Amino acid sequence: MGKRCLAMVVYDSAASAKQRDAKRAARLAADHAGAVVQYGAAMPAGMEPIDAVPLNAIAPRRLRQPLPAPVNREAPPCLRAHILPALGLRADVEVRFIHEKRVTSTDLDPHQNRFRIPTDGALRRLRPLLTLEELDAANLLYDPATVATQQHQQLELDPEPEPEAEQGKRRRRKQGMVHGGLPVRLVDLAAGASGELLLSRWTSSHGTIVKGSGYMDYIRRCSFKEEDVVEIWAFKQREFRLLGKTIFHGSPLHVLVVKRDAEQHGGRYCPHAPAHCLQ
Repeated sequence: MGKRCLAMVVYDSAASAKQRDAKRAARLAADHAGAVVQYGAAMPAGMEPIDAVPLNAIAPRRLRQPLPAPVNREAPPCLRAHILPALGLRADVEVRFIHEKRVTSTDLDPHQNRFRIPTDGALRRLRPLLTLEELDAANLLYDPATVATQQHQQLELDPEPEPEAEQGKRRRRKQGMVHGGLPVRLVDLAAGASGELLLSRWTSSHGTIVKGSGYMDYIRRCSFKEEDVVEIWAFKQREFRLLGKTIFHGSPLHVLVVKRDAEQHGGRYCPHAPAHCLQ
């Protein structure tokens, strides 16, 4: 046998380190991606790596904001102890918190002659307190936008010209005129209970308001003024009959407007109202 010639190999420490680093990076990529990575595979000439994002990485479309949960608040301390008995109502009558609002200039303006109840409170908290007949009287039974659309479609199907008097009535309705309403009494800790007013919702602006003859005379005696933050509460006693005998008489809807003054009084502003002022 002939002698084999030995070739001398020069060890390059820098190249060896680069090779180890490349293998380590390939193993880490394979572990994280869960796929087999071929080490040392060269990218064909003229090709670029794909810059793409998986379909499931696209951010999901934001869902609609959920409706707020019903607000549960503690009723004014003197409501059941003083106000309800003074009104001739049972102390255990159902009382609902409707909304909190800031009194505006339009609530006190004699030209407006109405007190506005926030829409969210009227629809979500006041409506469950009323019967179908009462909701219909207050124009709270149907969606006013749907009613307006149906009226518009009916006008398109009826091309006959209207008399001038009917056109005038329709024009006043578009301006927000209230037709009828549900009997209601406003209650204030200083002014007591008002006479019979009307609760209704305007079809044009969808605003729920309390108005009627004597509203301004009553509102001038109330304890709240412009920019005051007030809570709105509602209660109504239902008639109860047993064996043909009336045990409890029914009452109109009452809307209590009570001022809040947490900084000055350290809590809800609710002094004891004298019974005679609520008659």
